Amino acid sequence: MARLRQFGFMRLLRAALAVLFLLEALRGGGAVAWILAALLGAQAWFNVGCCGTACATPSAKRRIATDVQEIHFEEVKAP
Repeated sequence: MARLRQFGFMRLLRAALAVLFLLEALRGGGAVAWILAALLGAQAWFNVGCCGTACATPSAKRRIATDVQEIHFEEVKAP
């Protein structure tokens, strides 16, 4: 039962979709359904979902500027 606690929403969703595509592949025999069932099943089994480390990217932290400098613009005229 402790292993089921490691299953998040996305992992359960991938597993459910894999089962649905597997049932469709068994019923209809389409190659696309077999491929999607295998892909989603592998993602659910190994708990991976993104390419490489795309899921592990840290969220960007906004920096609040404490030292605001005023910008001066000069007008440039054509001769």
